[in-house]
Amino acid sequence: MGKDKKLFEYIFNPNSVAIIGASPQDLATLAQMSTKIKDRLFLVNPKYGEVRGMKCYPSILQVGHEVDYAILIVSATVVPQVLEECIQKGVKVAQIYTAGFSETGMPERIELEHRLRQAAEGRIRVIGPNCFGVYCPRSGLAIVPEAPEEEGHIGVVAQSGSVAESFSYFAKTKNLRFSKMVSYGNGVDLDGSDFLEYLADDPDTKIIAFYIEGTRNGEGLKRALTVAAMKKPVVAIKGGMSEQGMRAAASHTASLAGTPAVWRSFFRQAGAIQVESFDEMLNTVMALDRCPLPRGRAVSIITNSGGFSVIQTDLCQKAGMEVPRFSAETLEALRSMVPLAGTSIGNPLDAWPIYYNVSSSGNIGDIVRTVASDRNIHSLVFQFDQFRYLRRALGPGVEAHMRILIDLMVEGCLRAREEEKKPVVICVSLDPYLEDEEDRNYNLRIKRAFSDQGFPVYATLDGAVRALFSLYRFAKRPSPSPFLP
Repeated sequence: MGKDKKLFEYIFNPNSVAIIGASPQDLATLAQMSTKIKDRLFLVNPKYGEVRGMKCYPSILQVGHEVDYAILIVSATVVPQVLEECIQKGVKVAQIYTAGFSETGMPERIELEHRLRQAAEGRIRVIGPNCFGVYCPRSGLAIVPEAPEEEGHIGVVAQSGSVAESFSYFAKTKNLRFSKMVSYGNGVDLDGSDFLEYLADDPDTKIIAFYIEGTRNGEGLKRALTVAAMKKPVVAIKGGMSEQGMRAAASHTASLAGTPAVWRSFFRQAGAIQVESFDEMLNTVMALDRCPLPRGRAVSIITNSGGFSVIQTDLCQKAGMEVPRFSAETLEALRSMVPLAGTSIGNPLDAWPIYYNVSSSGNIGDIVRTVASDRNIHSLVFQFDQFRYLRRALGPGVEAHMRILIDLMVEGCLRAREEEKKPVVICVSLDPYLEDEEDRNYNLRIKRAFSDQGFPVYATLDGAVRALFSLYRFAKRPSPSPFLP
């Protein structure tokens, strides 16, 4: 492709946008009308004179303004005609939202997509078809109306529109902020390699999340992915790693899926961090976004259950992490603060009585700082699952107690991260089936307190530990091969 910077300005920061096929109920229309891009937005649909109070033109050719970027939301059989009108208008980039092309497997729809490719070649650049397009907070382009308008530095390249939509939807609940995001669908023109190549050099993007189902240009993709992974972390997931998944990928974006072994080798050679699920991708991106890199794989878990600490140790080792003994100095310091009865002063640290202490010394903040200062420990998991016990023991006094306790927990974790430069991840149960409203509200309150200070918060210990292992994998990754095919 070559690094056509002007092209990507048209894509991510267009001076003007047209939605062809706009309607009062359409998601893409509502998304663009809900952001600052609305001031540079033109709606096109011969069925309407206006949409939600905004003028609607019968044709792109009747818009009396240059248009950089057009979103096509018309039936598949009409797309070629509308694309020709976009070319006649001088539109720089057409994003074809419409599905119903080669992914159907129908010969006539495969031919229709072939006609699109031929019509566009050398005349207009195309994203799609069968895609949600672009989300860029800086310009105002959006995929869903709920996406935050605040800018961040996470870039997303997703073959699937639903994956991109999920990222933008979860941005608020996971406290993630994005630089640029694109769903490219069937990729008749611009595809994953083009966007990876661009984001590799984009100064606003520090982390890249990449979802792919398959490619028609393996060599180009490997080159782009390798270059991107040399410059910044790339978290990658391949959709269709089973026989049935490969079949689903073929019917979704008409991609050549390849075998799981080939893709695992592909990601490893390129230097990308491969994950196995969307949740793991979210969790890994959260950790990369908010944590310093660990110097090793040794983790300490601060918890409140001796029995579960055994399971937690097994979980860590299975995930690829280590749970070493504390140093003698750390053990001595902990014994001076943690009551011996009913606790386990080791790693994991079962320190449940300490949650009842909100005095100025020997509190949970001091415990966290002590563990973080241990030279044998490279990262921390702070797990809180104690509120229901505190509630029973403290009764009406639990609210005042929790206000202080939350401050102490957050302050201790901040000191561990800022002074010891070690990653700290938080585990708080966020079970949507939790029927006790007071438990649920306190868990959310704790989650928000940590999130507001930039900590990644996970609903399960498994998610937290896997995210830490991904951090370790990135920190210790071998340099990608300098040979770029």
